Amino acid sequence: MFPDIFNLCLIFLGTTHIASSLELQLGMPNVCADQEMSMLGARQPCVQAFTRTVKVWKQGCTNHRWCMGYERRTAYYTAYRQVYSMDLHTVYKCCPGWTQRGEEMGCLHRVCSANTCFNGGRCAETEDQICQCPLGFKGTRCQYDVNECEVDESGCEGYCCNTIGSYYCKCPEGSRLGPDGKACHDVNECEELNGGCQQTCVNTPGSYHCECSEGFRMHADGRTCIAVTSCSVLNGGCEHKCVDMGNNHYKCECRKNYQLKRDGRHCELRDPCEERNGGCAQLCLSEDGRFQCSCRPGFILAGDAKNCEDIDECSLGHAKCSHGCVNMLGSFSCVCHPGFELGADGKQCYRIEMEIVNSCEKNNGGCSHHCEHTTNGPLCSCNHGYQLDQDRKTCVDSDECVSEESCCSHFCRNYPGGYECSCRAGHRLNPDGCGCDDIDECQAETSGCKHYCINNVGTYECFCRLGFRLDQDQHSCISLYGRELEEEDEEEEEEEEQLEVHRIPDLLFRKAPQLLQYTAALHSRYDSEGDDGDTEKELEIQRDRRGELRLDSHIVCIDGSFGDDCSVSCEDCVNGVCSETRDRCQCSPGWTGIVCNKTCPQGTFGQSCNSLCRCQNGGSCDPVTGKCLCPPGVDGLLCEDGCPRGYFGRHCRRKCNCPNNGHCHRLYGACLCSPGLYGRFCHLPCPRWTHGAGCSKECDCVQEHSSGCDPKTGSCFCKAAYHGPQCEKECDPGFFGAGCEQPCDCPGGGLCDPRTGECSQRCPAGFHGDRCQLACKAGSYGENCHRTCDCGGTPCDPINGQCICPPGKIGLSCQENCPDGFWGLKCQSSCPPCENRGSCNKQNGGCDCKAGFTGTLCQNECPPGYHGPDCLLQCSCHPDASCDPQTGHCVCPPGKTGPDCAISCESGYWGQGCITKCQCQDSSVGCDPVTGQCVCENGFTGDHCEKKSANGSYGQGCVQQVRCQNGAHCDHVSGACACSPGYAGTFSEKMCLDGFYGLDCGQMCKCRNGARCHHITGACLCTAGWAGPHCILECPEGHFGEQCSQTCECQNGARCDHVTGRCSCAAGWTGVSCQLHHQSIRSPVNRGRQPLLECEEGRYGKNCAQACSCTNRGRCDKVTGRCVCQPGLIGACGFCLTACSKGFFGGGSEQRCDCIHSSSCHCVTGHCECEPGCRGARCDKPCLPGSYGASCARQCQCQAGVSCHHEMGSCGCPAGLTGLGCEKSCPAGTFGQNCSQLCQCSGDQEQCHPVTGKCSCLPGYHGARCELRCRAGTFGPNCKSRCSCINGGRCDFRTGTCYCPPGFIGADCSSGCLSGYYGKDCAKRCSCGEGGQCHPTTGRCICAPGRVGQSCQQACPRQRYGLRCRYTCSCQNGGLCDPIDGSCRCGQGWTGPNCDTACSQGKYGLDCAQDCPCFNNGTCDRFTGTCSCTAGYYGHSCQHRCPSGFFGVNCAHTCDCKVGQKCDYVTGQCVCLPGYYGQQCQRRCDAGSFGLGCAKSCDCSGEAPCDPSTGRCLCPPGRTGQRCEKDCGGDHFGPDCSLPCQCSHRARCDGLTGRCLCPLTWLGPTCSEALLHQTPGLLNFSVSQRKRRAGSKTT
Repeated sequence: MFPDIFNLCLIFLGTTHIASSLELQLGMPNVCADQEMSMLGARQPCVQAFTRTVKVWKQGCTNHRWCMGYERRTAYYTAYRQVYSMDLHTVYKCCPGWTQRGEEMGCLHRVCSANTCFNGGRCAETEDQICQCPLGFKGTRCQYDVNECEVDESGCEGYCCNTIGSYYCKCPEGSRLGPDGKACHDVNECEELNGGCQQTCVNTPGSYHCECSEGFRMHADGRTCIAVTSCSVLNGGCEHKCVDMGNNHYKCECRKNYQLKRDGRHCELRDPCEERNGGCAQLCLSEDGRFQCSCRPGFILAGDAKNCEDIDECSLGHAKCSHGCVNMLGSFSCVCHPGFELGADGKQCYRIEMEIVNSCEKNNGGCSHHCEHTTNGPLCSCNHGYQLDQDRKTCVDSDECVSEESCCSHFCRNYPGGYECSCRAGHRLNPDGCGCDDIDECQAETSGCKHYCINNVGTYECFCRLGFRLDQDQHSCISLYGRELEEEDEEEEEEEEQLEVHRIPDLLFRKAPQLLQYTAALHSRYDSEGDDGDTEKELEIQRDRRGELRLDSHIVCIDGSFGDDCSVSCEDCVNGVCSETRDRCQCSPGWTGIVCNKTCPQGTFGQSCNSLCRCQNGGSCDPVTGKCLCPPGVDGLLCEDGCPRGYFGRHCRRKCNCPNNGHCHRLYGACLCSPGLYGRFCHLPCPRWTHGAGCSKECDCVQEHSSGCDPKTGSCFCKAAYHGPQCEKECDPGFFGAGCEQPCDCPGGGLCDPRTGECSQRCPAGFHGDRCQLACKAGSYGENCHRTCDCGGTPCDPINGQCICPPGKIGLSCQENCPDGFWGLKCQSSCPPCENRGSCNKQNGGCDCKAGFTGTLCQNECPPGYHGPDCLLQCSCHPDASCDPQTGHCVCPPGKTGPDCAISCESGYWGQGCITKCQCQDSSVGCDPVTGQCVCENGFTGDHCEKKSANGSYGQGCVQQVRCQNGAHCDHVSGACACSPGYAGTFSEKMCLDGFYGLDCGQMCKCRNGARCHHITGACLCTAGWAGPHCILECPEGHFGEQCSQTCECQNGARCDHVTGRCSCAAGWTGVSCQLHHQSIRSPVNRGRQPLLECEEGRYGKNCAQACSCTNRGRCDKVTGRCVCQPGLIGACGFCLTACSKGFFGGGSEQRCDCIHSSSCHCVTGHCECEPGCRGARCDKPCLPGSYGASCARQCQCQAGVSCHHEMGSCGCPAGLTGLGCEKSCPAGTFGQNCSQLCQCSGDQEQCHPVTGKCSCLPGYHGARCELRCRAGTFGPNCKSRCSCINGGRCDFRTGTCYCPPGFIGADCSSGCLSGYYGKDCAKRCSCGEGGQCHPTTGRCICAPGRVGQSCQQACPRQRYGLRCRYTCSCQNGGLCDPIDGSCRCGQGWTGPNCDTACSQGKYGLDCAQDCPCFNNGTCDRFTGTCSCTAGYYGHSCQHRCPSGFFGVNCAHTCDCKVGQKCDYVTGQCVCLPGYYGQQCQRRCDAGSFGLGCAKSCDCSGEAPCDPSTGRCLCPPGRTGQRCEKDCGGDHFGPDCSLPCQCSHRARCDGLTGRCLCPLTWLGPTCSEALLHQTPGLLNFSVSQRKRRAGSKTT
């Protein structure tokens, strides 16, 4: 039974599967084929037999009778066994990520599972593609890697390397990856140690090279420059010709008419006038190498064009003298007849009796000082101290000091017009102004000596008492014998003070004496007693021999001078200021010396050079700040990060091999040359024109004016006649020599040659040269042409230097433009009247028009298409656009933009300038670029395309009419009809066919028993007698007919037909209702209805369809929905609310009522409930005239003209009130009934009560007549209220209103300004950006850390951070410093707080934050993360082992092995297969060995060989067994006894050859042939033969 059931189940399952396969077929959407294996069970018949013994009757028994016997009989039967087989068949399933719902034709619904998307893809059931792949992957399930490098190298500037899911860029050598990870930035190798180049390092993309300056050539090492000492290399650096002189010397020469410049290499055009004045007798003018001779006025050029001949003005008639003419060399002179004198013009003669022109009237007669008129013209004379020059008119200073006319005893200083005397230090000038008197400093008590003072001529000396010596200041005295002697001396101080100067012996010293010896002499001299007489004598003798006593000379200077010779004053202080006493210079830090012109000595710095440098390892310190300047290869604040000179290595223990024990590289030991040296071992001094470390810097000097520069510092060595940092300046007049440091020493203060110092000849103004034959060049004027014009580039008069201004310029230096309204030379012409703000051109007088205007007077606007000044520029605008005539900017029409208005507005913008954004919804295709009107997609309409087409219309503009029927929905875009359920057809005009229903008639009816289904719902319309959803149920007992609605009337147990209702009577009954035969029994029928159910809690209304809205556990009426509230709650507007507090409304009473004359408002809406007499939304208005009371609903009954009280309705107003509704108080100054009485209050600050008329003070005043204002802090009526202003707020004495100081607001000034506001009433907006807080009073920005500036708009400068950027960043190696907290954001390859730590192994990238992706011990570049694989591995992550046949770094080497081609993937050593050995596995194992490396020995019996690979014994013929230790049996032979013998008749076979050993009676190869004629003899013979053989064999 069970196998049958199991088989049935399997068959059923198989049937189900086949049915499923039929439902999903290949070609349906998202259906995939799959191979499925199933197990099929089957019964297999098996015939079996069994034998048994049965009783049988049989004949043949005794006496021929039947008898009982037994027989064995075999019976056969068929049994069945269950067998199973595996069946592989094709099934169709939904593809991964899809599923089938219901009976759909295919897999139409997406489904996400854990394995739907690979590689981090995001599964989405609603998108166009089921898997949304991350960057780097593609495919329907993100299963494929995207090779980003296929397209344009993925933007990489260098190389692109693809990885799984990503890629990275690499740069070629010599460049590094930029911060964007794609661009390659060139590494500037020249930045570090000048690239190792001695002179110039030139960086190139991806590399660099060294270059040498002119005059040098490159050494073979490509770095060092060697001076060119031969013409064969680069022409020796010569510009024209190079001449070899031998012995590695050469010289440069120039072509004709050229001369060598001072650098000895370049050539310049020779000035022909410089050599012998060009051969000219007088003036020589040169231009572009050519020259021309000319003559002075009064001479004319001779025929040889060089010499000058005198012009005889008298004979030629040029003189025009009125009386007589006398010719002179180069000139002439007019003479007059007796009785006449020459006039001021030098030509006219006037009779002496006549009134003549005073020759001194014009220009003082040309005299410098005094002019006296004579008959021969003006006679000049000079002031005291001056003398007439050669022209007899000019007065020049007479140097009395040089001519020894002065009376000075010591020094004489000449000045224009006189001289003055001065004295040496220690002397003062005598009242006569000539002599010098000695100053007795000791008597004047200005010496400052502690003990004794002796005056000398011009000076004084200090010395000390016995047992003391002078201190370093040469004024104080210190003890020779310590404090004890000093204390003893203090006790005897009074006696010692009596010591007279004349008791000290007069000593004669040529040099300053040794103080110890001198003091010792004082010891011995004055310790002796009783020698007074001798002492007096010696003193007398020594007074006679007195010379100069010098212990210390202290010079006292007067009149604000100081120094060793009193030659300097405060004006001479260079790097310091004068002291308060004006007797010395107070030097700035880093300077010393009398006038502060010397830097601090090496090893000191700071104020007075008192601080000691702390620099290590040979560093020198800045004399001002003390900052250490480290030698090459040494770093650190104190040069502590480095090795001392001559050492290198991690612990600075290894010695450098550098000359002069010089510095070398801290790690590598390469020599780092000190400034001024170069070469591999720093053994060569810098070549000329180079300096600095490694001679890598060029001298920044004007080479023509200098002889080189200091090889260490680079300061220029100027040639004679030049000075300045670069020797760029010529000597100022009065100085000469190298650096222009020596003053000229020429008589009369004359000028000298700036090179040699030789005094030059004084040429008249406008000329220079040896014989004053050369005219001044442009830009110079005056005597010897030594003065420079100050005319801003315009020419000047060569004699007086007056500027010759061009048109439009005036002023001493021609720097001023003509005043408004004038132009031209000397601004003499008037400007025309320019219009439209045009300006007058100062040079030509024309009008310079502003942009947009043209015309002679700028009176015309630019014509269309032109713009700019004078309308000279053509517009480049689109034809539809206009052009601004001033700027030329295109003024675009609406809908156009761009520089030339040729571009339509970008999508989404319209109007003028395309700046207005379209207000269209997503259902638009944009808006009109001119009008902005939205252009709607099909099926949308409205101003903003926000409305779908109304039902009945569709398409563009929703103007097409719908033709859909039967309630079908029309697509507002296309007009396609979406049929209602139950209908089909283009316009939903057809009802579903029988058997189908629902949407698109796509569902099949499931009705049975002839029922029809509803075409819309699919509900079955059952035929008579059937019921149920599918009409498969018969009518219940007792019912029949359509819808089983009829009741059977069958009686007496009869059955009723469920279709017709016909009764089938039971036996014994008949009749239509089976009522006959027995008494009828009528069954009671319950025809009553069930009672209605009450709505459940929370529902009410018809069919309980509405939900109750009661809150706070209120119950609602099941019929009306009205809320029945819990105790303590009120019902309002259908809610149950907490009763509101007075003056508040809303749920929770959290909102305050905004009512004026109202005690409360509606607890839900907040609507004001006005007091009687008031109206308005806020109850702030009185009732209108004629109405009064609550809600102003009642009408007044007063007569016309009589006031009606707006609250009570009483006629006539009470005292103190007036108005038609008694709503106003009495006007000021009146009170009482009808406000008819006048107030009697006389004070200015008094008021009267509107009812009683009683006088009281106005708020803010008090006192008998209200004349006193409220004291500070009080206000209001009678000043009884106290002010509540805080934070310095001022209180109004009348109202108490607080006037807050800047920075505060609020009724009591309690609130500070809101963030972003400051000042009075917090009305000003702060301008602080970037998180800056603004001071509430002043508005000054208090910047957050990392920001500075007036509005905190600036970030901290580089390398600064923190509050006010006061801290210095400590980030190294290009790390970015956070301007707020100073934390370092390290660049690639660096980490640590200061970015000073290189990435550790396994880390790379920014801040070493990324883990190296390298496997198998691969190392990665700490900057880029690029893996460097160890030998035997490859791949961008070193993840792959070398393929078979390859080995080494990058698997670049091929295995060289003979057998198997397999080698070690790291070393390349051949890995031999078992049975082979040798370097290349080229040799098989020798006999007797086998296995890997042939290391094992064969274990075979006898001499049997073994397999070299496995070691298995290879048995020879006749042997077998594991070790070949057995002989073959008689039935096998051959190698390993593997061949079967073919011997018959039990013949034995030879194990070696397989030959059969036949028995006696058989013959043949296989002993299969019988012996035919067998005879005994023969037999015997055979036997004997066999025996004989056997015997011989035995023998």
